[in-house]
Amino acid sequence: MSIQAQFSSLVANTLTLKSHTQVGAQAGSPSLREPAGALSSLQDKALSAIAREIPGMDVAGLKKLDPNEYTPEKVADRITRFVALGLENARARGKSEEEIQSLYESAVRGAEQGFKEAKEILSNLRVLEGKVAEQVEATEKLTFEGLAKLSPALARAEPKNAPPTAAISGLAVADRYQKAEDFSLRLKTREGDEVEISFSRNLETQGRFGFSQDGEGNSASVLDISRSESTGYQFSVKGDLSEDELKAIQKLVQDVGRLANDFFGGDVQKAFEQAPDVRFDPSQLASMNLTLSRSESYSAARIYEGTQRLEQPESIQNAGRRLGHMMRELRETAERPELGFLSRPDQTVGQLLKGLVEQDGRFQNADADQQTRYLEYVQRLLGSLTPEQSN
Repeated sequence: MSIQAQFSSLVANTLTLKSHTQVGAQAGSPSLREPAGALSSLQDKALSAIAREIPGMDVAGLKKLDPNEYTPEKVADRITRFVALGLENARARGKSEEEIQSLYESAVRGAEQGFKEAKEILSNLRVLEGKVAEQVEATEKLTFEGLAKLSPALARAEPKNAPPTAAISGLAVADRYQKAEDFSLRLKTREGDEVEISFSRNLETQGRFGFSQDGEGNSASVLDISRSESTGYQFSVKGDLSEDELKAIQKLVQDVGRLANDFFGGDVQKAFEQAPDVRFDPSQLASMNLTLSRSESYSAARIYEGTQRLEQPESIQNAGRRLGHMMRELRETAERPELGFLSRPDQTVGQLLKGLVEQDGRFQNADADQQTRYLEYVQRLLGSLTPEQSN
């Protein structure tokens, strides 16, 4: 008589949290019949269309400006900087230059669509004429001239000593943790029956944080945290197990289970010490094959915090101000309620930063005293991330 039974299950859980903050420049709403009103509509349409093309960007944080701020030059500059921030955010999230180029082209198409929609509205209202038409045309011309200068392809083609134009600073932090566990137990009884038990578990977490800021204080930040886990279990029997065989297998599985718990818990030495104590009944069991494997990896991208296309060297005061912005952004990120599934978000961010510093080549190549000073400085910075405890 032959009996075959199988049981398998798969449990998967994925959590993805994305948070985006956009702070920027965008007093009343001037009439569309006035140049300022027309340019306000033009700007809103263009920014909204661009935001649809660049993931993570939106215009919810933009506020209305004084009518005097709606000139062709200022509107074109705001639209250009909005696109620049979007591209820097994408770089901070680890996008390749090919993907950045694609986003740039999509943003340009979005701007074209936004201008088209705005001009259609103004035309239907019969206000796209005279001074309004001149201002709209000038804005469109300046905007696309500015966007052309942002082209990643153009930047790669420029000589390294080309004169810089705009000032944009950015920071990016990313880490990844992976863990895989596999358990396989094969048994054969004296009567030739076969039993197989297998279990696997995979865990992966990823986190990215980035922000960019231009010279006028406009900034954008992106937080992306994801966690996925999957488990699988399989049990099969080929043959007709007797009561004595079942008891022998049950005792063996109990001992192997304790051994596996220590092994997967990281105490490999204790697991090996327990191996001789596994109760294997030779009167009922002929052979046993146990395989345990465990892998764990952690990788982190180094922080990059620099300024591109600066018109002049940055002063120490500005460097300190930018460092202050960085720490404030990280502190606000760690305190967000959406990160409630982390027991101590501030510690998570702090550990990530400390790990990145220790992986930096400058830290690894420094002598022991210099490394100590580095770590003391980092610890002071991390102290500013810890929320103040109320008495």
